Amino acid sequence: IFKKLAFHQVMLKAFDIKNSKGRRDMQESLIIHELDIFLSDYFKIIQSKAYRRLNFKTQVLCHPENAHIRTRGVHTNEVTAIAGTISEQLGLNTHLCLAISAGHDLGHTPYGHMAETIFSELGKKPFNHHIFSVVVAQEIERKAQGLNLSFETLEGILLHSRKDGEMTIDLSKPMEYNVVMYADKIAYTFSDLNDTIRDGKLSEEKIPKYVDEFGKNQRERNNSCIKALINESREKGYVSFSEGHTAQIFKEFRDFMYKEVYFKIDWSLHEEVLRRAYNYFSRMLKQKKIDVDPIIALALLTDRDADTLAKEFINNTSDPSFDKIKNFGAFEILPYLSGKNIDYSNPKLDWGK
Repeated sequence: IFKKLAFHQVMLKAFDIKNSKGRRDMQESLIIHELDIFLSDYFKIIQSKAYRRLNFKTQVLCHPENAHIRTRGVHTNEVTAIAGTISEQLGLNTHLCLAISAGHDLGHTPYGHMAETIFSELGKKPFNHHIFSVVVAQEIERKAQGLNLSFETLEGILLHSRKDGEMTIDLSKPMEYNVVMYADKIAYTFSDLNDTIRDGKLSEEKIPKYVDEFGKNQRERNNSCIKALINESREKGYVSFSEGHTAQIFKEFRDFMYKEVYFKIDWSLHEEVLRRAYNYFSRMLKQKKIDVDPIIALALLTDRDADTLAKEFINNTSDPSFDKIKNFGAFEILPYLSGKNIDYSNPKLDWGK
């Protein structure tokens, strides 16, 4: 399908690895230095603990009984596939796109985006997963030593999410950033439709008729948007997906998904679990002399961890015993974060400016 696209004279400019601002610590092993810097970033990310935890975090539906319903980890892989496809067709830096895609949701919370709102309220300052993803990569992974990723991978992760979910582009930044931003939107829009139908949250009858214009199934729908994006980007000479019929009905359908799916999910029980967990962690961390912001501790939990806490809250009038939760993955990490004064709202990327 993509090989048949007309190739226009306007050529997009791939980010040249020679222009990279590098890593904070350039004293890596010789094996790492022999790799493309962005390919090295990709390999680091997919071997990280944060990446593993994504397989146990909500994409759009909690507690799926059907194994085919996506987790945050599956979503990440789908974004990576779409971004890689777009990048290859546009002649951009595919390794940079893969690295940003793999890391774009490292800082996601249990129970999806709802938790960001709760954490912002409880912590008295904004909690945003795109910022926390950079914090995780720089200050939390590898026993608080960080993954030592390149500046462009970190900045691309930070900028994959735009204000209020808009698909705005910044021509002053590498085009690869925009590729991942669009890939993320395409991936979750059609995947979430697929999963909400699969789970019975949305009936086929409610789906707007124009959705069939994208195609009859998810693969065709993804490809329609990818094809339109590639054609528009080649025409303009920069990555863009805002004009033409396909782009317009995609925006309209995203609005439909927010109105009819995302805003209608009842998170009230999950909100209560997180509020109680915050109070519990505030007390427990002090008792264990672990000097870490409880919001950070909660953000490192998986859905399964949070569910375990919920059961403990239901079955006990007092605080759960530490023995009940000591095997949470977060407790492999928290002792190394103690006393570091990590700010989950500050990506600290000024070193690359």
